[in-house]
Amino acid sequence: MLDAEERILDAAVEAAAVHGITRLSVADVAKRAGLSRPTLYKHFPSKEALIAAAVQREAGAMVGAVNTVVDGIDEPRAALRAGVLLALRLVRDHPLLDRVVRTEPEVLVPLLTTDEGLVMSAIRLPVEQMVARKFPHLDAVAVRRLADILTRLLVSYALNAPDDPPEIVAALVAAVLADGAASLPSIAAHTVTEETR
Repeated sequence: MLDAEERILDAAVEAAAVHGITRLSVADVAKRAGLSRPTLYKHFPSKEALIAAAVQREAGAMVGAVNTVVDGIDEPRAALRAGVLLALRLVRDHPLLDRVVRTEPEVLVPLLTTDEGLVMSAIRLPVEQMVARKFPHLDAVAVRRLADILTRLLVSYALNAPDDPPEIVAALVAAVLADGAASLPSIAAHTVTEETR
């Protein structure tokens, strides 16, 4: 049996997929979770805290699934392709994300796009760790920048899915990022040389 917080978060995602985030009712979430409102408030003191926890959990689950796939592939380009492909599929198939993107994008955009936003903070570090594992020759700054590009690209695709099939998009993104990562040491060395002149 799931613990109370997991039941509440499951119920919140379910209710938000039906009603949206703006019209999400704490009473409905409590009822779906089989708990009283006071019990729900013991775990989440406000609707905003509940939404934040649900969004972070869902983002974390997606990142975890992507990391599992990527960790099983040694070649960097193939790992990126598999990771991006799974991320695109998960985003397209997520009922809450689909509902909110279609009906309440103004609620979702701040959660997804700002550096302080829940999703950016939930996925940037795991993406950075994955980039560091797959591209060990890169320094910390290059790893951070490459992870930032990949994170922002995936968040952008979550808001507005590309027209091409996910397989094509994943292959292109992986090729561009992997080839770019391969050339970064020479770019960094060139930039330092240019700046010291």
